[in-house]
This record gives sequence, structure tokens and C-alpha cells, in this order.
Amino acid sequence: MPVHDLGYREWIGKRNHPLIRPLYVARSGIMLIWRRKMLKLLLMVAWLPIIIPSLGVFCFEQAISDPQYMRPLSQLLRGPLQRPDLAVEMLQDPVSVRHEFWSIMILGFFRAPQLYSMILLIGLIAPLLVSYDLRSKAYLQYFSRPLSPSEYILGKSAVIWFFLGMITTLPGLVLYLLGILLSPELSVVTTTWDIPIRILLASVALIVPTTALALSYSACTVENRYASFAWFATWIMGFVAHQILSNPPGSGRGRGRMGDRMIDTERWHLISPYHTLGKVESWIFGLDTGEASVWPAIFVLLAITAIGTFFVRSRLIAKLSI
Repeated sequence: MPVHDLGYREWIGKRNHPLIRPLYVARSGIMLIWRRKMLKLLLMVAWLPIIIPSLGVFCFEQAISDPQYMRPLSQLLRGPLQRPDLAVEMLQDPVSVRHEFWSIMILGFFRAPQLYSMILLIGLIAPLLVSYDLRSKAYLQYFSRPLSPSEYILGKSAVIWFFLGMITTLPGLVLYLLGILLSPELSVVTTTWDIPIRILLASVALIVPTTALALSYSACTVENRYASFAWFATWIMGFVAHQILSNPPGSGRGRGRMGDRMIDTERWHLISPYHTLGKVESWIFGLDTGEASVWPAIFVLLAITAIGTFFVRSRLIAKLSI
């Protein structure tokens, strides 16, 4: 018999349930990232924009009993929010548009400040999750235990889900709770009970595909800076390309004319992750009823999730096969 057996040996330690194993991977990642002071500062700053939609909901609820708040809200709907139809309905019956107005405020919170915070947050933490393990060969320590590649990916994804939930889902639910507390009557719950469900669904639509995309970039290289560059370039170039193709010279804004051809802005939103997510989130909140145009956007998000997860898994299996 050999004195030293350097081959693989069967794991003789205690085995946890397969659903619990990814939690240990997630816990180690969260504890490692939580030590960074810049991340804590970013999480604190990401909560500050909640003040703006809270003021909007407060003014709306006060306008129901005090008409002096009606004029600034009407100007807000006609101007920045570009909903003159809703402004007319609000002047006639404010209660009837409460659900839609709340949805607009919460969607605006998801679309503008929180999406930018999400891009910056993932750009800081996601490249450290897989590329660092590949460079330092820390993945060998993970897989020296009875851990499958799928469980490893789920644990790493849970790290991003945790931090994104802290700046998107949790503030969104707090915003809804503030709306109830600022309302003069508790009957508001009967007309807005489905908004928390929509917040959760919009969070899933935002968090899951972006996490898969970020992890796939992180698995492409062992250099963190390359993964970060690819992540930020995807959002910036997609947004710029959408703006150029949607507003070519002579087309004006929205749907315009270039020569004898009409420019349809809806056809270009799939090239921009920002606009693709906006299309799906608007549909989830019931503000976009275009069923035909939203399904391609949903398919793109599902494809990003599936392809990104498959790529990371293939990359890990290839490393373990060497």
C-alpha cells in the first residue's frame, strides 16, 4: 500500500442539506465585502433618494383633503412625469388615481436613483466574487467539500442579491409603508394592497438577470478591472446606442421621421439593458400595457440569466477538469 495517497478521497465529514450549502458560500462573501468602508457609505447614500417619492406621496395624500396641493401635483404630472391624462383625472377624482400615482412614484425610485446605485454597487463587488477565486485558486477550497458548481453559483449570486435587496426591495417596501402612514385614512390599503407584490416582482426582474450578467463577466477573467470595465461599458454603450438610434438627426423626440422612414423607438430598447429593464418594470407596475412589446424584453432578461449562469458553470467545470 502507498504511504501517501494523493488521490481524491471520499468526504467523511458531516453533510448539510443541499439547500443550506449555498448559504455558507454567501455568508463568507458577504462578510468579506462588508469590511469595505466605501460599500457601507454607498449603501447609506442609496437610501437618501427615498425622500423624494415620499414627499410626492405625502403631497398627493394631503391633496385629497386640501386642494392647495393639487396645483403643484398637476404641474408635476404634466411636466416631468409626462402624464397630462392622469393630471386631468386627479383634478376630478384624486382617489381614483391613487394606485397609479403611487406606482409612478415607486417606479421612478426604481428607475432613476436605485438603478444607478445598482450599477455602481455591482461594479464594485461582483468582479471580486468569481475572478478573485479563479486568480487565487480559492475555488479549490470550496470544491474540496461536497459542493456542486450550481450550489457555488447560487451562493455567489446570493451575495449580490443580499446587497441589491438592501438598496431596492427594502427601500421600496419602506416607501410603501410610509405612504400608508402618511395617508389620512387606512382604507388606502384596500386600493394599494398589490403594490408590495409588484415591488417584489420588479426587484426579481432587476436583480436576477443583472446578477447573472455580472457573474459571467467576473468568470471571464482573473483580473477584476477587466470585469468591472465590461460591466460599466455594457450599460453606458447600451444607453448611448439607444439614444442615438432612437433620436437620429431630424427625427425629433420619440417617434420621428428620418427622410421618408419613420423611427420607432420601441424597437431599440432591447439593445440597452437600462431601457429593457424599464420596459419590464413598467409592465409589472401596470403602467405599460403594451403586451406585445414587453414579451421580447422579458425573453431577453431570461436569456441573459440562463446564458450567464450556464457560462459560469461551464467555466468552473473546465477549471475543475484540469
